[in-house]
Amino acid sequence: MRTLVILLLAMLPVLSEEIQLFNGKDLTGWTFTSAEGADKAEASWSAKDGVLATTGKPTGFIRSEGSYENYTITLEWRWLPGTENGNSGLLLHAGESNGKTWPASIESQLYQNNAGDIWMLDEKMEATGKNEGQRWHRVADPKEKPIGEWNTMTVVCKADTISIHVNGTLVNEGKNLSTTSGNICLQAEGAPIEFRNIVLKK
Repeated sequence: MRTLVILLLAMLPVLSEEIQLFNGKDLTGWTFTSAEGADKAEASWSAKDGVLATTGKPTGFIRSEGSYENYTITLEWRWLPGTENGNSGLLLHAGESNGKTWPASIESQLYQNNAGDIWMLDEKMEATGKNEGQRWHRVADPKEKPIGEWNTMTVVCKADTISIHVNGTLVNEGKNLSTTSGNICLQAEGAPIEFRNIVLKK
């Protein structure tokens, strides 16, 4: 029994491993994709003073070098003054792009006033909200912050389920996901957006 307790205690750091996907200083740990090529995609992203930012152009995404499953990811984002109807997203369980704009993945939407909607990008799942083809609408209004203020999104991916909280409100849940692991991606989709505190906890 004593040996078992010691073994469990030794496992605790592993069970609660926390990964800073963005180091707050530079773009280490990310790769870049756009229809205009990786170099132009990378040029649209920058890192300074703990903030990861994109101009939104060209359309594309950054991808984590690591692949993950069974985790909680939290990030903060904000739209910049002058941005209306800004669009972006957090792509989960991302696979290959296969020549398409976006990789096969499950998108937790960041589109203004729609944060927490789920878009299925060549994947499938079931949810309780209204369904429109690839889109599952969120089931609660999280009171997104005004432009210029930071919002928080927390997504829990456990086996073939997903749950999304925005600003502390549970806004969407899905089950029977067709994929359960992959890279983490962030979209550049036409509008400037900033991110910070991108933390994954296994």
